Amino acid sequence: MDESKAAERLVLAIIQSSHAGTVQTALLDKKFRVTRINTAGGFLRRGNVTLLVGVSSDQVDDVIEIIREHTPQTDADGEGDPEVATMVFVLPVARFARI
Repeated sequence: MDESKAAERLVLAIIQSSHAGTVQTALLDKKFRVTRINTAGGFLRRGNVTLLVGVSSDQVDDVIEIIREHTPQTDADGEGDPEVATMVFVLPVARFARI
């Protein structure tokens, strides 16, 4: 088992399917390891993707910025308020191991 203490946080991002490939590619280009899970949810049960990224505490802002850059907000209802298309959770990690 290859133990790693570098991953102290788990960034869990729920992204619309239409943006997921771009976000995943951008994260991989910056050498972040990404796990992609196809999921569904929300009011209309639209397809989305959950990305899991294990990072050190000082990399969390970089990951969030990459996600923000590649998930444009839209004005879906024409009311001028941007629609939230992405949810990001940052969780502490007690232990991380690559097996």
